[in-house]
Amino acid sequence: MSTDPDLLAAKAQAQLARTRLFATLGEVQERLKPANLAQNAVESATQGIAATAQKGAEAVRNRPIASAAVAGAVGLFLARGWIGKLLRRRNETAPVPDGLNRKTQAKSAKKGRST
Repeated sequence: MSTDPDLLAAKAQAQLARTRLFATLGEVQERLKPANLAQNAVESATQGIAATAQKGAEAVRNRPIASAAVAGAVGLFLARGWIGKLLRRRNETAPVPDGLNRKTQAKSAKKGRST
């Protein structure tokens, strides 16, 4: 075995680099475990949602009237089918009761047309 100082220094440097490489590979393997990836994704999403909620709360505090108008418009948009049914039902004519005879039905029909 050679005792050349340059060769010994190069071997020591190579061993040190190999040790650092294996340590880095161990860290990469730990980070790429599915459980760790999922946890990181959840934490990232939680932080994003919290930041968005905070910005939204600040916007509502700064402009409460505009925020109420937007919330009302969204509510009306979501309830448009229900509101439309109510309005259509209000404009429908009431059905004639079955218990009336034909003369009474004709009179009530004439009254309905004249008004």
